[in-house]
Amino acid sequence: MHLRISKANGWQIRRAEGKGTAGCVFFITLLGIAIFIGIRLVPLYYAYTSFETDVKTEVLRAGVHSFDDETIIRDVLDLARRNEISLTSDNVKVERSAGQVQVTIRYTVPVDFIVCRRSLRFEVKASSLMGGL
Repeated sequence: MHLRISKANGWQIRRAEGKGTAGCVFFITLLGIAIFIGIRLVPLYYAYTSFETDVKTEVLRAGVHSFDDETIIRDVLDLARRNEISLTSDNVKVERSAGQVQVTIRYTVPVDFIVCRRSLRFEVKASSLMGGL
């Protein structure tokens, strides 16, 4: 395809065959990078949200049944194992005040992006009133 504009202006449009291919390759590269990042991050965030929901349910149950701190920590660690999250008892903090139990869980997960390695920090907070309903 040859297009020419009048030579009076001194402008000529030459063949532009490579521009569409370069744009397509650029888009496919960006799409591949986005898919790679998604494959690395989506399972982590899914595990986090599932774990957060389970912890909130467990803390409500612990508040109603007045579980002691060791039982709450043991149950939270079991939930983490089921959600494939690596936790220790140091990551779980249980506080009691004014008839309320509060659980805070902080953990980090290293993610390898081939060109760099990042640590993602997650925090789960849940609280419940003590005693029966």
